[in-house]
Amino acid sequence: MASENQANQPSKQQLPPFASWPTIKILSPPKGRFSPKTDEWCLTYCSQSVTGRFHGKEPTCRSVCIRKVFPHEVRNIIAFKTHSSIGPDGKATYPLPAEGQPANVPRWLGGKPPTDNGAHDDDEEEISSYTPQHQPIADPVKHWDEGWYFWTSSSRYAIHEKLDSMRWDLARQQTMHKQMEGRQELWQEYQEHLKNGDKSADVNKWWGPIIPPRPIPEFRSQSLLVPLPLDSPPFWDRMNKLFDPTRKALNIFMESVKSGEQRELAERVWDKAWTPEPFQLANKAFGMWYDMLKDWDSPDSDKKST
Repeated sequence: MASENQANQPSKQQLPPFASWPTIKILSPPKGRFSPKTDEWCLTYCSQSVTGRFHGKEPTCRSVCIRKVFPHEVRNIIAFKTHSSIGPDGKATYPLPAEGQPANVPRWLGGKPPTDNGAHDDDEEEISSYTPQHQPIADPVKHWDEGWYFWTSSSRYAIHEKLDSMRWDLARQQTMHKQMEGRQELWQEYQEHLKNGDKSADVNKWWGPIIPPRPIPEFRSQSLLVPLPLDSPPFWDRMNKLFDPTRKALNIFMESVKSGEQRELAERVWDKAWTPEPFQLANKAFGMWYDMLKDWDSPDSDKKST
């Protein structure tokens, strides 16, 4: 019986040496698209007044976001070759949204207002007439790049769209932006069909109860997206040109101080101050000024003027 009980008992597995000793494990977090690092931080604030709630007005909102674009998001690295559209510089060509294009960014933040061919960028009329509204994106299109970005908006629709975009990568965001633009174009086409009535060429397209969904109201003009640090704006170039003469004059003055010319001038002025020449010069200038006043008040000068 004893031998049977011993046979039924499970045999103890032999452990390797030092297996029972405490150990230290070093775990490296995953990198690339599986990294747990935070790449975007947002702070949103909204308020509403009593009269605004009574009249159904939009709430006053403000949202600020900081976004960090990692290398794997815009470049095919060794382990994560997921981008298909690659530019000559080896980076993926994901265009920035409309609020990040130079035509829609204020000039003092590095934006470039849309100009016609042959227009001069230095004209003041161009600066005064420019307003950072939602302009059509023209070539060259600015794309996402590695680094930091600052985004802000005062539209609740833009804030909602931003929260949705935090679930998507850059490729998915580009797809969703195209869908929103297509939805806007479809709605405009439908509105034109209603205005024209049956005069439209494709009447059967909108025949029946099929109505396209209403698009989200335009919110790009209330948003702003800029890279950090900011691009060198043309405004500072103009300020540098304005202060160039002052800078040159200060450099000449400093060179004269270092060479001792200013000291020699100060010594000569001090020596001259103890001679009768300064008094004679002042006396002569005062006499000429007094004679000019006497001639001005004399009646002969009044006759000459008449």
